[in-house]
Amino acid sequence: MVPVPPQDASREILAGSIRRTLVIVGTDGAGKTTSAQALASSLERDGFTARFAANVSGRRWLTRRSRAWGLDFPTFTQDFIEAVIRTANVAVNSLRARSLNGLTVMDRHLYCQLVLRRVRGQPLGLLMPWLAHKSVERSLVVVLDVEEKVAYNRIASREDDFETLEYLQSSRLEYLRLAKDNGWSIVDGSQSIRQITAELRFLAGYPAALTRHPAPSPS
Repeated sequence: MVPVPPQDASREILAGSIRRTLVIVGTDGAGKTTSAQALASSLERDGFTARFAANVSGRRWLTRRSRAWGLDFPTFTQDFIEAVIRTANVAVNSLRARSLNGLTVMDRHLYCQLVLRRVRGQPLGLLMPWLAHKSVERSLVVVLDVEEKVAYNRIASREDDFETLEYLQSSRLEYLRLAKDNGWSIVDGSQSIRQITAELRFLAGYPAALTRHPAPSPS
């Protein structure tokens, strides 16, 4: 895709030659949220219309609550709650993306729930795989990839979350498999946030950043 200047962006987006939605997925600790926010901010600084959207599932909150309350939610119950919350967020953010004359940068998507099910050994079901496929048909999907040890250290540095190396390795391999099967792009999440942003801009069809500002490191 050939990058376009800011003054031509609105026309190109309306014509369909620039996609309205870029979805970033990847294992926990890959830097999805930081990278998605940095990309949206970078585009806005250069005169483009962009919006960050988080398709959270509430998994971290459920994990914290279960530990605090001494409860052990059954896997099926936890998945059901997560799936409902994530699907609702994806639906709302997808509707908003349609009305935005610019790029919506989504942090996570329905495929994240499928990865969780696969890693947990749960059946994928019929509805969720269909919804996941249909909901990204017109989107650019990018897997932000880091080695599981890098992801583990990033998560540990938050001091409010925890994932095992086994889970991170399994989920990483599943995202890489999905990228291969679906033809998604893979971006090295161990790079600096500026390098990641530059790659994402290029993949989305936007020119290199016109301004230079300090940016946070992925986490």
